Amino acid sequence: MQVLLTVVGAYIGICALLWAFQEKLIFHPRPVLRTPPNPPAEPIEIARGTVVLRGWIVNAQSEGPLVVYFGGNAEEVSRNVENWAARAATTVLVNYRGYGDSTGSPGEAALKADAVAISGWARSRFPERPLVLFGQSLGSGIAVLASPVVKPDALILISPYRSVEHIARRTLPIVPVRTLLRHRFDAQTAAADLPRTLVLASERDEVIGFKENRAMIEAINAGTGGLVELHTFRLFHNQFFNHAPVWQAVDEFLETI
Repeated sequence: MQVLLTVVGAYIGICALLWAFQEKLIFHPRPVLRTPPNPPAEPIEIARGTVVLRGWIVNAQSEGPLVVYFGGNAEEVSRNVENWAARAATTVLVNYRGYGDSTGSPGEAALKADAVAISGWARSRFPERPLVLFGQSLGSGIAVLASPVVKPDALILISPYRSVEHIARRTLPIVPVRTLLRHRFDAQTAAADLPRTLVLASERDEVIGFKENRAMIEAINAGTGGLVELHTFRLFHNQFFNHAPVWQAVDEFLETI
């Protein structure tokens, strides 16, 4: 009986810790380590009530598509400015609340609303450009969830997922994830209302497994009649932006927008 009580107590304790500290498990803010050069990265600020979101426009004078990028859960978005500067597109990079020099604290509802606001801001500044929402990892779900409101011309997703709940279930199969989770990022709920989509995924992804990528692709295709273009690689989760064929696939896709 003592052993049983100990096990039950430990289980309840783990669940309580997951409930209390899940923001620290999901969101990993990073500071700006090096301010990118201007040009090509023009600093911008977007006011959201008492919060100020800060980031950059890269290649503002480009005549290509307009890309709004949403990064991973541990990404400060200026780290890839050199890659964005090499694209024939204008890219808007804005750090999430609490990331980089953006103020506030991250949370699902706030990040989704910010994504819609940032996309609207970008479209109002470049109204003549076709709009592409580009999300990596956590940002893939944010891009998908913003899409039905923003109505972009296309999506680009790296390591997409159906929901944070599906990822957490794989990692913590004995924990009542649905009950505990406050930030679900349930991207599959928007799968039926998406534009043409490029997906970049890897069979070696150790964070969001390839089975999860495929499940989200199937959900999108089921709802849209097969609008997903899939490119697969053999990369670990954080290697995509260091791999030239990934950028080649992105450039070829953007040329068709």
